[in-house]
Amino acid sequence: MRPRLILLVALFVAQRAAAADDPTRRQFDPDPARQALSIDGGFTTETASAAPKGTVRFASIFDFAGGLLVLQQGNQRSDLLASRGLLHLLAGWSLGRMEVAAHLPVALWQNSDFSPLTSQGVTGPLVDPVASTTLGDLRLGAKLPVLDAASWPVGLAALVDLRLPTGNARAFMSDGLAVVPSLVATRTLGPVRVDGQLGYHIRRQGQYAQLVVHDGLVYALGGSLDLPKIRVFNRWRAIAEIDGGWPRGNDFSTDRYRAPLSLRAGVRAFLSSQLSLEAGAGTGLGPAGYGHERWRAFFGIRWGCAPAAGQAALVGPPPDRDGDGVPDDQDLCPDEPGPAALDGCPDDDGDGIPNREDKCPKEPGPPENDGCPLVAGEPVVGIGSRRILLKDSISFDTGKDTIKKESLPLLDQVAKLLQDHPEMKRVRVEGHTDNVGGAAYNKELSARRAAAVVRYLVRKGVESSRLVAAGYGFEQPIASNATALGRAKNRRVAFTILEEAPQ
Repeated sequence: MRPRLILLVALFVAQRAAAADDPTRRQFDPDPARQALSIDGGFTTETASAAPKGTVRFASIFDFAGGLLVLQQGNQRSDLLASRGLLHLLAGWSLGRMEVAAHLPVALWQNSDFSPLTSQGVTGPLVDPVASTTLGDLRLGAKLPVLDAASWPVGLAALVDLRLPTGNARAFMSDGLAVVPSLVATRTLGPVRVDGQLGYHIRRQGQYAQLVVHDGLVYALGGSLDLPKIRVFNRWRAIAEIDGGWPRGNDFSTDRYRAPLSLRAGVRAFLSSQLSLEAGAGTGLGPAGYGHERWRAFFGIRWGCAPAAGQAALVGPPPDRDGDGVPDDQDLCPDEPGPAALDGCPDDDGDGIPNREDKCPKEPGPPENDGCPLVAGEPVVGIGSRRILLKDSISFDTGKDTIKKESLPLLDQVAKLLQDHPEMKRVRVEGHTDNVGGAAYNKELSARRAAAVVRYLVRKGVESSRLVAAGYGFEQPIASNATALGRAKNRRVAFTILEEAPQ
């Protein structure tokens, strides 16, 4: 049977391609995944946030992979580029609002074997030997965060990755001059961080036999989990990632293009705030060949210097003594684990108010009563000066306008009060939030929550003409947003009497 390449196909077919084709050009790297340039990124997946200003980071990563370029003849597979060992040298520097970075891969060895082609009489540039030791393309990157994950549900950043043709194209260590603009998104949920990246690889065409490698979409998705301290390691971080690409004009009915797709996973262990070790393994998802390595193993070290004493660490997260995912410099209870929403402090009674601010830390109660339970039989709804007074909270699901079931009895009492007092001819239902998230997001959320309360009261028999909904976001706080209790008090629904008939 005539030879058929998974990555390389018969030369005579390639010679029938367009005039721009050059089956002997090479000029592509059969392992297209690249190391992350972000200071606190994953293995190959970037993260949206930038390190504190002045942070400097260096890394040396040894990366070994096999099955990078494969020839198939019938049922027999032969590795043309059987294995390769790379040393990745990385450096990054944070300017505060922006991170800049550089990456240079160095081939320590490459094991190639073109005998499956030469044994069939193929000669010339197609089977030129591959240099075993050579440089790869120098990458220069700049990342600009657009949305801060601390203030928005998702962090976003723009990244530009410029690739200079310093590598040896004949040794499959260069893509030529290229640029990859990308959008990076990050979502953090306690100790879990999810990073996603979508970009477009702009480059000239590379080719070997019929296989064409040119511009197309590139993507990566990674997840990491911070693990507790183990012996000498202050923290472990487990990381798993998928990265791939979709070449322009991809067609599954031909071997002219291949869509890369690979998986890698490993751990990063922090010896200190400025020194970490990492190791992992990976494999391509699909038949071995371009963008689908048969196997991978890697290990490395990251080190550097922090901008100043007490600021965030260079190569990993800052110190976190209680292991709750909240850095010590942000944790109001650094020796007691607690959720980030409560500033890292515990909440024994589960009322959403941390023990340090809760006047009754063992008994749940509303923030209106500083965390203490209400007196049994005491009215929780009353009439004040131009207001309906509440001694309890109307609560919603996080980030939604869905009223929690435990708040429905309180709203039932509000509905009864309105029905008993028809002289309240018009009442404004006001939604308010804390300052977590952006202004536009909170204003829209508070408006939806106020509207949800109006709908519920109407279903309970209150005339809709008497009610009007309004959302104010965090424009009208009644307590400090610097504390968990203050934020809980600011997340509220208020009732203002706009028009009242004489009794």
